[in-house]
Amino acid sequence: MKLVPYKIVNRDGKPYIQVKIKDGETKVFSPEEISAMILTKMKETAEAFLGKKIKDAVVTVPG
Repeated sequence: MKLVPYKIVNRDGKPYIQVKIKDGETKVFSPEEISAMILTKMKETAEAFLGKKIKDAVVTVPG
């Protein structure tokens, strides 16, 4: 049973995320690239909601 639309694959002993994109093409991203994509989308969403550019932000991660 598949629960998520991606696979975790091994690249040089490190975990990478493999996803299928348009036309069945497969791309592989590092965790850092995925984090950057998420933060970029969060910034775009916040700017659209607030109607102004975001210059600084604080991101916290529960430990």
